[in-house]
Amino acid sequence: MREATTVAKHQAPTAEQVQTALRRLTSFQLRRAFYEGLKNPLWVKPLADAGAFSSPPEPEVGSDGVVRERYWPEASYLDEMAEHVPAEVAGVLVTLAGSTNPWVQRIAFSAGSRMPAAIAAKLKPAIDGWEDTGYGWRTDPRDLVSFTVNLLEGGETKFGISLANKLLRPTDDEGTSGDPVTELKAHWYSHELPRVTRALGDNALKTILPWLTLYEEHKRNIGEGYDHSGFGRSEISSRRNNYHEVEDALIDAVRDAAVDRLEENPAAAWADLNRNPILIVRRISLYAVAEVLERQVANETVSSDVVSVARELMLDAKSRDQLAVSDFIRLLRTLGTVSPAELDPLEGVLASGHATEQAAARITRNLSAQGESDEEIKDQIAQWDMRWRHRVLAGVGRDLLPKPLRQQLDELDAEAGIVDDPMRPTFQTSSWTGPNSPISQEEMAALAPMELVAHLEGWHYEGDGWGPEPSHEGQARVLEAVVTSNPRALAGQRDLVQRLRPTYLRAVLSGWEGARKAGLDLPWEQALALAGDILGHSDESRLPAEGGRFDDDPDFTEAKKVAIRFLAHLASNSSATKLPEYQLDQLADYLLTAASGTSAWDEYVSAVGEESGWDPFMVSLNWKWPILLRGLVYLVGMGEGHKWRARVLEALREQLSLEDPRGGSRAVLGEGLGRLFNHARDWLEENLAMYFGTRSAIDRNQQVALTTAIAMHYYHRDLYQLLSDPMIAALDSTEQIAIGWGNDVSPQQRIGQWVIEAIIRGDIGDDDPLRAEFYTRADAETRGDAIGHTAWSFMHAEAVDDAIRDRLAELWDERVRHVASHAEDKAELKDFYWFVRSGKFPASWWLPRLVEALELYGELPTNGMIGEQMAAAAAELPRVALDALTMLLAPAETSGREDYDLRTHALAPVIAAALRTSDPELQADARSLMNHMGERGEIDLERRVIAILSALPDAKTSTP
Repeated sequence: MREATTVAKHQAPTAEQVQTALRRLTSFQLRRAFYEGLKNPLWVKPLADAGAFSSPPEPEVGSDGVVRERYWPEASYLDEMAEHVPAEVAGVLVTLAGSTNPWVQRIAFSAGSRMPAAIAAKLKPAIDGWEDTGYGWRTDPRDLVSFTVNLLEGGETKFGISLANKLLRPTDDEGTSGDPVTELKAHWYSHELPRVTRALGDNALKTILPWLTLYEEHKRNIGEGYDHSGFGRSEISSRRNNYHEVEDALIDAVRDAAVDRLEENPAAAWADLNRNPILIVRRISLYAVAEVLERQVANETVSSDVVSVARELMLDAKSRDQLAVSDFIRLLRTLGTVSPAELDPLEGVLASGHATEQAAARITRNLSAQGESDEEIKDQIAQWDMRWRHRVLAGVGRDLLPKPLRQQLDELDAEAGIVDDPMRPTFQTSSWTGPNSPISQEEMAALAPMELVAHLEGWHYEGDGWGPEPSHEGQARVLEAVVTSNPRALAGQRDLVQRLRPTYLRAVLSGWEGARKAGLDLPWEQALALAGDILGHSDESRLPAEGGRFDDDPDFTEAKKVAIRFLAHLASNSSATKLPEYQLDQLADYLLTAASGTSAWDEYVSAVGEESGWDPFMVSLNWKWPILLRGLVYLVGMGEGHKWRARVLEALREQLSLEDPRGGSRAVLGEGLGRLFNHARDWLEENLAMYFGTRSAIDRNQQVALTTAIAMHYYHRDLYQLLSDPMIAALDSTEQIAIGWGNDVSPQQRIGQWVIEAIIRGDIGDDDPLRAEFYTRADAETRGDAIGHTAWSFMHAEAVDDAIRDRLAELWDERVRHVASHAEDKAELKDFYWFVRSGKFPASWWLPRLVEALELYGELPTNGMIGEQMAAAAAELPRVALDALTMLLAPAETSGREDYDLRTHALAPVIAAALRTSDPELQADARSLMNHMGERGEIDLERRVIAILSALPDAKTSTP
């Protein structure tokens, strides 16, 4: 109704009016004024027909490597018109599927969240097109979720669930040991998941439960012989804290969905919950069933189906896990309330003990490895079991226990004393549970700046060091969160270094750094002044530390490190170039003053041996001296024309002349290579041999700089030429190369990737020294990894230039010729499946080469990657496809080859394609392969082949 009313107020423009308007929009400013002032929805379609929305500007990469975007004024008009003429706006947006303009992506979700769901669903092609590149950094996470909720609530369930999975389903970030990754960051994930859960309705439990399971798997909380899922969650009913964590959000969502589903359809809910009963899901099941039963008991509407589920849970071994004891007790209490007779099987359950045979065996192995005897181990397990049984009996209570179990409780009470609090969560102890704040984030955010500083000044630690007491560190964490969301929380307050503890000063700077990362503006005068005051302060604090070791900073050491990190971050941010010159001068002076001596370096070298497991790049992120060097590199990256530029380069040279036993400074150099190359090329080339090595020699620190540089930078022709000599030296080294960052790819392989990039881009020829050195020095495995990685990267590219693709094809043929005369190097062919899988090479090219590679390397792996591609290629090249498949399936088992993929996806289609030809010999070979595979267990193969042949139009084929 609103749409019709709004449209009725306006008049559609004529074609002449549209063309006249467009001719007048000769500048960005005029376009912005026009589109932001246009309120007539009837202009959308005429403008679209005239091509006004067809070319949003794409992001551009500048010479300094910085991605720059231009605002698209048309976006604001389309966004505003979405509610008035949704079909017309959707029609425009769907044509922009190939655009990576972040404003297009932003309004697609913003507008789609406010359209009728059926119209919003028409945006699917555009949204699918952005899946690999992301949904745009300018897109509001709330709009992503609102769009999803709109689809789900509007009946577009399939698309809605698909998008929900893309936003909220955890994935494993390969190559790191961090938390699982989700499209929505933790803060928004925690806030928005409940909206999606509600919108999913009856589909909620079966949709989000796998997300929780995946999270625990990717977090490595579940593995062979162990299940630590949800270990940090003390109570299913509520979180331990107010921090926004994906795991907690998922637990809450699954819990609520489980309760709702159990009330509606207990059998279906239990089927979902019992499908993969990891520990956290079992604990949620215990809680949810008890919750539903308690409600039903109170309403006198007890469901026999829910009671049946409760019985199964009581008897299940997973429910008896020590970590689930409070949840288990609650279920037993509730079941006994329904009827005391329901607890009759409890005696047998308790007699089985809480440790399964598998758990007991694991405990025995672990304790044996620590030197304990079998007798001691058995006694210890028995003691644990006794304490668990005592706690369960005490928790259920005498009134509900069957008579034999009451006697057991009396005996245990007499022997071990009464259990004070049997329902206390296993993880919740009476000792320290981490930093806590005396006031909540909401309470702190409500304070005026003067009140906030007064509170921080006046609060003192009054605990005894034992228990979850408030501390300065706990309050500092809340302060950081407040300043991150509101950078002006301390606006107008002066002399903070004299008034606040170093712990709070550190938190304020970290909060401002977080605010900048979120794109918020800072109170620049105050921020720079505070950083300078901290760096100018002595290390000693006038305020004695209060509390335990980690409750309060004893001095300014950590605050100074954060100050340098904060200034370095400002220097790295392109927005810093918009500051007045005098503030840039301040920023540079503070960093230069910090770099004028050796105090930061002294602290760095005095800690040699700490964090021995860290690579140099990780060291560079956590120690003041390399953070300071990073700040200097960022200053250089601000370009020429600043009066302090020469001083920065000299300071950088002086600091780098200091000995570095940990490599952190060289990791900074490798990371900053692109900035130095773009903004201080003469200086870099003058010092290149000193910092990165020469063709004849490269020491450990130079190796760190080199390996960090080639790991953190994409291939670039000029950088390739610059680093060719050090890379040759690294290949020639007889010792293990020092790795500056990451260890999933060897330096030799990374060098090979650069070499191959240079070859396929046409930047080098056969006479290139580094190319010759790589193909002479690197082993066959490394050469295979390098070319395979390049083919893999083709798979992830939207398009590959024909010339680049053809050069990679030529390089492959060159390497095949090499293997043909050097059989010992056949491993160089091992990753050919990426050429097939990439989708960038025609079957007419890769299929004959697959046969050729198999002839040279009979065990050529496919890793389950090419079955579908072979099936598709068989129609075009039936003979070659059959030959290749016959060779691939010849061995009964081949390490690295996934025959299931070939048998499932390729076998029947390839045979059918051969039988469909008029070639008797080819048909006979196809029947031979079918018979052979039938003997190996493919008993339904003939049926599958006939089904394919029958589905083909006007097929004249021989019967299998």
